[in-house]
Amino acid sequence: MTAYAVIDLDIADPDGFQQYIDGVTPLIERAGGHNVLIDDDALVLEGDWRPATLVIHQFASKAALQEFWDSPEYQPLKELRRRYSTVKVVVGESA
Repeated sequence: MTAYAVIDLDIADPDGFQQYIDGVTPLIERAGGHNVLIDDDALVLEGDWRPATLVIHQFASKAALQEFWDSPEYQPLKELRRRYSTVKVVVGESA
């Protein structure tokens, strides 16, 4: 079952955040994931959720996504991401 990480991303320092992007992109690809969507002008139809940037990553399964998230290679990049941005992340899996 395909899993999706839905990310509400607010970048505080674009130049610094680029370091994160450069490091995380190959890790996502090695884990079998890819970007489905990056949108800094998401259309809100209802409610008060207003993501600065809406990001969606696709992985083969929740297990594959969790393995990427917990991988030793990703841990220093999480710290880098936290230094230059604020995120909210949820994961869903299609039936």
